[in-house]
Amino acid sequence: MGPLIITVILVCGFWYTENHYQSRIHHARTNGWSSYFYVAMHGCRFVAQGFLLTLGIYMLFWLLNSIPHIINIFRDKPIEWHFFNWLLETKVMELPLFAVITIIFACCIAYSEGVDARKEMENEEARQKAYREMASKDSLENLLIQAIDTEMLIFVTLKSRKVYIGYVAAPRVEFHNCAHLEIIPFISGYRDKDSLRYIEQHRYYDLYLSKEITFESEPLNLQHFRHVIPIEQIEAISLFDESTYSDFERFSEPMPDTKQLPV
Repeated sequence: MGPLIITVILVCGFWYTENHYQSRIHHARTNGWSSYFYVAMHGCRFVAQGFLLTLGIYMLFWLLNSIPHIINIFRDKPIEWHFFNWLLETKVMELPLFAVITIIFACCIAYSEGVDARKEMENEEARQKAYREMASKDSLENLLIQAIDTEMLIFVTLKSRKVYIGYVAAPRVEFHNCAHLEIIPFISGYRDKDSLRYIEQHRYYDLYLSKEITFESEPLNLQHFRHVIPIEQIEAISLFDESTYSDFERFSEPMPDTKQLPV
């Protein structure tokens, strides 16, 4: 019976974790044994609820079982009532009926809560609230949410020294094996290999303006230019304000002219 209970715990926990947004994100951020224990924690909750519900039903039948005994006090021929004994002694596939009912209740509760959690995410307000709740626990996602709320650009430096400056299109840092960031680039460039200073190369926004490309334009709109960047390729992310960046450049050491350096 032990392996069956463990299987039920893991299956119920996994079903709920995959359908409940906050639990799914939390599970994605765990690894190794922590991941198994997190799923099992939810599964144990459902099995415990099933156990308590079954125990309540058995106690109800135990109380009802006392009614025939009370009636038999006033009868010459006693009433035979063995239903409660049947509940205690009956086995299904070598398992006590109590355990089978507990497992059924646990699965039903887990399924119901998983379906309810999935339906809740269909509500835009609930989905945004859940996402912000989880984003507040991660510094990267918290910064991306701040960029969206304040409509600020972000400055993304990749490990290849490539740089993108743009708006966040979809911060979906959800699963470790496919975590990514979507941005709509406005400027791109690279960092100098020696000084790591940012050097501008392409101005996407000049193209957008010249072609009158907006979020609602046709046949092309800004979403067609979004870049999907794997999180593992990102070196650093920061908020970007063009006027502040220009002022910052005035207070920085000028880059040396490599053409004038002695050989």
